[in-house]
Amino acid sequence: MDVARKLLGQQYAWDLSAATAVTRLILKEKSRKKTDQRTVITYDISAPGLPTDQHYTLIAWPLNRGIEPVRSGITLTADGKLSCTGKTQADCKPDTDPIIDIAVQVAKGEPKRFGLISDDQKAKALGSVVPFPIIGKDAGCSLEVLLGTPDGDVVMIKGSGFAPNTSVPISSDSAGEVVTGTWKVDDKGNLMSSVLPQVRGKTSGDTTILVKAPGCSPKVTFHWGKNSYHTE
Repeated sequence: MDVARKLLGQQYAWDLSAATAVTRLILKEKSRKKTDQRTVITYDISAPGLPTDQHYTLIAWPLNRGIEPVRSGITLTADGKLSCTGKTQADCKPDTDPIIDIAVQVAKGEPKRFGLISDDQKAKALGSVVPFPIIGKDAGCSLEVLLGTPDGDVVMIKGSGFAPNTSVPISSDSAGEVVTGTWKVDDKGNLMSSVLPQVRGKTSGDTTILVKAPGCSPKVTFHWGKNSYHTE
């Protein structure tokens, strides 16, 4: 439970920072190539509005790990695209690959979270993308599953479209084990909660989350358990 609370708090802080920042890190899909074993998705990255006279470090927050640097010595073009300076040996060569993009391979419901922070720590932009979302919708309300750990031992549920400042009844059916409760909705009609779907005596299964709110009843199902993580 402590792990779930920590992950939920970190995700909430990340989303809040990204939503309230003057500048967001924008990830725009550039290409999607399917091979025999996985899909490689490439994103263009930009942070329009950040100062262009600074050097930046690109960071990532992978599943089940802390925030880590990806590349340093980055500058921004006039329109906010990330440009390689060749400042460090590990970076790209500015004469052959001046504009930086990102290629990812992910599982269903896996968020990819990136940030850009200036060397003086005064400017930053955060962004995230879920290439293969797990979403359930009904009558304007939605629920989305975000993996908190690779095998779904902890997942986060994000909801939107509900009546603001209310509490909504929820039920969770995890491999036949049903749990009920209520989740709080914020003043913007959004909710976020963590779910630990494990069931005693089982190493894997499917969990369905159902929210019965006035006017809508979205539900979403996800798979969890041993060896359940695989890239699409």
